[in-house]
Parts: sequence; structure tokens; C-alpha cells
Amino acid sequence: MRAVPDRQSWKARVARELGFDGNPLRRASDRAEAWIRAGLLIILLTAGPMAAVAVGQWTARAGDTETSLQPHAVRAVVIQPAAAPARLPVPAGAATGTAVTVGLNASGRVTRPPQRGDFTFAAVLTAVMTLTVIALALLVLLRLVQGFLNWRRLATWEAALRRWQEHEAF
Repeated sequence: MRAVPDRQSWKARVARELGFDGNPLRRASDRAEAWIRAGLLIILLTAGPMAAVAVGQWTARAGDTETSLQPHAVRAVVIQPAAAPARLPVPAGAATGTAVTVGLNASGRVTRPPQRGDFTFAAVLTAVMTLTVIALALLVLLRLVQGFLNWRRLATWEAALRRWQEHEAF
């Protein structure tokens, strides 16, 4: 019969990884790093989606504004049958009295009708890119903090080593 090793709960493992397990051997810099890491994670999970949604909505509104400056849609009624492809977007063989939607530009020329959903993809892409940039910025910030804390830890270790060497020299 084999002994089953103690399996820690996922909460205990996460607490240990984040440095919140109450280990008495953890240095103050380790605890500070754990709190900073947790704070940056909270910022990413709260401010990141809010910023992404705001930027996506801004992009969509900008697209709608741009669309409103483009040709506007009007309903036109066919007054004579269209035998061949017409100047207007009328289906071939459309009967007299058929209503069709056409676009008119500022000078009154017929163009394609405006499309409201043209900027949906741009808005979603902008939101995703915003969230990605925020995540990368927070990761860079975390790496800078870790680099500073590692520098402090090494300085502390070197000072302790020097004190030990001076003590051993006597």
C-alpha cells in the first residue's frame, strides 16, 4: 500500500504562490512584492475591461459620426421598369412603384447606402488592443518593481555577508 501525499487545496497553493501563506521566512520585500502583484492584478481585472469598453464605445461613436457625414439613405420609388442595370441600385426587372433604398451624397448624387455596422469590427479590435496594452504596461511595471526589489535583496545579502566576514576575521 502506497501513501498518498498531502494535496494542498488550490486556495493554499495560490496563497503560497502569491506570498500570502504566512510563512515566517518571507522577507518584507517578498511580502511587498506579493501585495504589489495582487494590486496590479486587481487593476488589470477592474480597470482593464472598463477602459477597453470605453475605448470601444468611443471608436463606435466616432464611426457612427463618420457614417453620418457619409451619404444618407433615402427611399426611392421606381417610376419605370428597369430592364438593364440602372444608374440606381434597382434590381433588374423591378416593377413600377417598387420602393428601393439608395444613398445620396452632399451634392445629391446617388451612392451606396451608408452601413451602420462598418465600425463594429474596429470597435472590438480597439477594445481588445486596449486591454492588451494595459496588460503589457502592468507587466512591465511589475518587472521594474521586481528588478528594484531584487537589487535591494542583493544589497542586503552583500551587507550581511560583509558583516559576517568582518565578524569571522576576528
